[in-house]
Parts: sequence; C-alpha cells; structure tokens
Amino acid sequence: VTVESVSTTFSVAALVTWLGERIGGTKAALPVSTLLTLLLTTFAKPSFTAKLRKSANLLGTTFLYLFFATAGAPGLAIADTVKSSFVGLVVYLTILYMVHGATLFGARKLFSPKPQTIADKDNTKVETVNYSSVVAPQRLLVASSAAIGGPATAAALAQANGWDSLIAPSLLVGNLGYAVATFVALLQHWILT
Repeated sequence: VTVESVSTTFSVAALVTWLGERIGGTKAALPVSTLLTLLLTTFAKPSFTAKLRKSANLLGTTFLYLFFATAGAPGLAIADTVKSSFVGLVVYLTILYMVHGATLFGARKLFSPKPQTIADKDNTKVETVNYSSVVAPQRLLVASSAAIGGPATAAALAQANGWDSLIAPSLLVGNLGYAVATFVALLQHWILT
C-alpha cells in the first residue's frame, strides 16, 4: 500500500460520490453512488482495479470497523418505539427468518445433485463424483449473511472464516441488494405518495 494508491482510491471514491450527487441530487445521491460503485467494480478493467485492490481493502476494512463501532449508537433514540411494537417485530422477524432458512435449505437440496457413480474404460473401477460444491455451505452462509446483515457482515463472515474468494462477491451481492432494494423502495414511496 502506497500513498499514491491510497490517494487514487480516495480520488475514485470522491469522484463516484460527486457523480452520485450530480446525477441523483441530494435525495438520491447515496443510491446512485452505490450503483455507480457497483458498475465500476463490475465493468472496470482488471488492470485498473488490481492497482487499487490493496489500498481499497485497507481503507474498506478501516471504515468497516468504524461502521461496526458506530452502528448501535442510534438505537437509543428508537428504544421506546421498539418496546411498544416488540411482539409484532418478533413475529414478523420470526416468519422472515423461517422463510429465509427454508429458502436456503431448499436451494441446497435443489441445486446439489446426488453423487453419481461412474466406471472407467474397463468397467473395473467405479468412482463417486460429488457435485455438492455447486451450492457449497460456505456460499450459502455468506449469501445469507449478505441478505440479512448486508455486505459488511457478509464480508466479515467470509474473512473471519478464511474464505477469501467469497469476500468480494459478498460485498458485491450485498451492495447490489442495497442498490436494488433502495431503488425499489424509492419507487414504492413515489407511487404511494
């Protein structure tokens, strides 16, 4: 990590933020910036993103820890609201997580074929081929974490368990979920008001 790579990473972040404000205005700056970031990370040349990877990882991890440290602070302001609607929230979240768990279980069963047996040329050796990595438990856990807790918790889960190949996909899927859900929510708000 060099000063130049950190400066370039901050410059790219500032440019994306500026473009988000110009395109989306003050009300939609965050979702547009998120969408632009997803487009940049998805379609930019690998040679460009490779130069930024280490500094972006360092800065991202630093800000992720800052996010974790401050995430619970607003909770005190809504404590009375949560207390008054506690039973309804518990019922809603129980149903939500049961459906989520059933979906994951069904995906694992549906997309993981049974082991097959094959024979070699002489029909003397039979091998078992297991295709369970199609929907590996690690992928489902990280995807579940991205769906429930967002990209921050999914990346933390992947990194803590040493699943380095799942860190970037967890961030992209989690942020894509944020981007899509944010635009759907903004559209729903516009329709209902």
